[in-house]
Amino acid sequence: MYLLAKMRRRAPIGSALVVGTLVLAGCGGGSSASAPTSIAPVDANKVYVEGVPSLAELYKSTEGSPPTSGPKTQPGKNVVYVSCGQSAQGCSGPANEMANAAKVVGWNFKIIDGALNVNNGWAVGVRQAIAAKPDAIVIGMGCADVKQPLLEAKAAGIPVVGMYSLDCSDPKNDGGPGESLLTEIQYTETAKTTGQFWKDWGRIQAAYVIDATEGKANILRTNYEPVQGEYLKEGQDEVFAKCPGCKIVGEVNWSAADSTAGGPLEQKFRTLLVQHPDANAAITNWDAIATSSGISKAIKDAGRAKSMVSTAGFGYAAALQLVEQNGGLTADLGNDSKWAAWAGVDTLNRVFHGEPAVPQGIGFRLIDKDHNMAPGGQDYQTPVDYQSVYKKSWGVTS
Repeated sequence: MYLLAKMRRRAPIGSALVVGTLVLAGCGGGSSASAPTSIAPVDANKVYVEGVPSLAELYKSTEGSPPTSGPKTQPGKNVVYVSCGQSAQGCSGPANEMANAAKVVGWNFKIIDGALNVNNGWAVGVRQAIAAKPDAIVIGMGCADVKQPLLEAKAAGIPVVGMYSLDCSDPKNDGGPGESLLTEIQYTETAKTTGQFWKDWGRIQAAYVIDATEGKANILRTNYEPVQGEYLKEGQDEVFAKCPGCKIVGEVNWSAADSTAGGPLEQKFRTLLVQHPDANAAITNWDAIATSSGISKAIKDAGRAKSMVSTAGFGYAAALQLVEQNGGLTADLGNDSKWAAWAGVDTLNRVFHGEPAVPQGIGFRLIDKDHNMAPGGQDYQTPVDYQSVYKKSWGVTS
């Protein structure tokens, strides 16, 4: 059964009636095919491909509730967060909000900028964190990306929690599963590993593209090469395999250092747009790739913003503005990274008490111009009052 049937649902913020899809001047692969011409409405309640949820289902939330009980927090802990790159909102958002949550529980909190791993910034950042001799470290990159520094952290007796990060014990790491070097956040009852979380993310992105093109998607996509991206791709491919009228016509594989504005990722994607005028859909991994890395701008510059459905993920304000203004993004996968930051504090608190991680209730909600859009240039925010639940569980009143 598809993931949406497995998770708890909440009613959508907006009614599910229509969303954009493509009216094609011609179909087929290769650069000889005619380009898509415009976006027209489709039936959000219709199932276009068997086994793939309708848009109306995607607009519903898969969010649950945070844990209502747990150990009381201990003030005075020293925590260092190594961000994957403060210039990218997908990295800076959780880091900055975790600083706010840490303040609530009386922890001292420092952020080190891993600078998108330019000049080996991730390993350097983790080693700087170790040198500070904190009570714990939080990282915003995968364990395999900084394995040696994490071995050094373990030798120093410093626990590590991963924010959207996979442990070195994950089977998709190069060479297979290795020694566990961090604690993963458990996002939901059905996504108790970070890998499963990213796979669910990819499934919903693919389902949107299928529905928004009535099951006739010629897709361009970006593939993040570290293991998080492998799970995203696996989830997408699992759903696309159900769609006989869908195909991936072009892909760009990238790593963090490629994602700077005007960098290799953007340039290669611009080339794909020229090579594949028949492409009518695009998937970018996350909002920062659509915004900071320039993929949505590339779509708009190519004159394709009104003829290509496209999606990213997180629901940050800059991406949602592109959705509202036909700026090269037609939908976004809402995932409240502020909630994830508070979940990180809850998970870390359990680590301090020698307790295992527990499901945090964090899920997804599809956003487009007419459904679930955040008001007034704001980031997507869940309607779940997670902060009150956490504070009560932690025994704090601030």
